[in-house]
Amino acid sequence: MGKLILLFSSVLLMSCANSSLTMYTGHVDQEHLIMPSFQHSLEYTKDGAVTYWNDDSTGKSGYVKPLYASHKFKGPCRHFELAYYYPTKNPSYHYGIACRNKEAFWQVK
Repeated sequence: MGKLILLFSSVLLMSCANSSLTMYTGHVDQEHLIMPSFQHSLEYTKDGAVTYWNDDSTGKSGYVKPLYASHKFKGPCRHFELAYYYPTKNPSYHYGIACRNKEAFWQVK
């Protein structure tokens, strides 16, 4: 069951635009924290290293972790993991691929 949930999360994340990083997880109000972490992590962080974000006002937090390069799309592209932590429920983990566009902005595929 856990693998099915992760697969569904991955497909959903990969099928949406970057706003999906925050929208379907309940972290819309944290987009100003998550997106800079996401962009910085994919641009500068080595595979397996994490970039954390935290919203002290809500208790929500998480991280972005680049996993490895992807050659599925015209790149550079990277597979990544996102973790979201909530103050009152279990964390959620999501996986996807993002590629850098011409404006040097990492965008979820």
